[in-house]
Amino acid sequence: MKFSRLLVSGFMLTGLLQAQSEKVMIQELQRDVAQLADKLRQFKDAQDQKSAELESLLKQSLESNAKLAAEMGSLHQSLTAAMAEQQGKLVQPINAVGNKVDQLSQSLSAVETSMDALTRKLSANDGKLTEILNNVKTISAAQQPPPPSVSVPGGGTASTAGASAEVMYENAYRDFRSGLNSLALDEFRTFLAQFPTGENAPKAQYYMGVIYDRGEQYDDAVKAYDAVLERFQENPSTRDALYGKAVALMKLERNVEAKKEFNAFLAKYSTDDKAAQVRQYLKELNAPVRPPLNNGKKRTK
Repeated sequence: MKFSRLLVSGFMLTGLLQAQSEKVMIQELQRDVAQLADKLRQFKDAQDQKSAELESLLKQSLESNAKLAAEMGSLHQSLTAAMAEQQGKLVQPINAVGNKVDQLSQSLSAVETSMDALTRKLSANDGKLTEILNNVKTISAAQQPPPPSVSVPGGGTASTAGASAEVMYENAYRDFRSGLNSLALDEFRTFLAQFPTGENAPKAQYYMGVIYDRGEQYDDAVKAYDAVLERFQENPSTRDALYGKAVALMKLERNVEAKKEFNAFLAKYSTDDKAAQVRQYLKELNAPVRPPLNNGKKRTK
C-alpha cells in the first residue's frame, strides 16, 4: 500500500517536473519569438528609411533630368536658330562668289582661245619669215658674182672663195645660236656641199649633230657625229663629236656602243672637263639593271 502511494507520488512529481520544464521552454520560445519580432520590426524600419531615401534620390534625379532636358531643348532651338541665321547670311555671298568664279572661268577660256589663235598666227608668221629668209638668201647667192681666180705657177688657177665660205658659215652659225634649227641645218648642209674640205667643215658637221640632238633625232645625231670622226682628221670638233655620239647612243639605249665610245673618250681625253661626267655615265651604264624610274622615257643630259 505504501509502495503504491510512493509510485503515485513519483508519477505526480514526474508530471509536475515535466509540466514545469515545458513551461520554461514555452517561456524561452516566447522570448525568442519576441526578440525575432523586434528584429523584424527594426529591419522593416531600416528598409522603410532606405526606401524613403531612395525615393527621394529618384525624385531628385527625375527633376534633374527634366531640367536638363528642358535646357537641352532650349539649347537645340538656339543653335538651330543661329545656324539658320548664319546660313541665310552666307548663301548670298557664296552665290556671288560662285558667279564670279564662273565669270572668271569664262574669261580664262576666252583668253586661252585668244592665246591659241595668237600662237597659230605666230607659228604661221614664223614659217613665212623662214621662207622669206630662205628666198632672200637664195636670191643673194644667185646675184653674187663667181669668185675670181688668180693664176698660179703651172698654169692652174686658185679660187679665192674663202671670204664667201666664211660668210656662209657665219650666217649658219648665227641662226644656230638663235635657235633657228631648221634654217641653220639647211645652211650647214649647203655649206658642206660647197666647201666639204673647208676650214669650218668639221664644225659645221658637228653642229648638224647638235641640231639633230636638240630635236631628239638621235639616230641622225649619231650619223652626223660619226661624219666628223670619219671624214676629218683630228680637229677641235673631234672631242665634242666623240662625246656627243656616246651620249646620243646612251639616249638610244644602245648601251654597249655607248660604253665603247665613252671608254674611247677617256682613253684620249682623260683630263678633259667632260671626263668626270663620262665616268659618271659609265658608272650608270655598268650598274645592275633596275626597273625604269622615268616611265619608259629615254635618258637625257
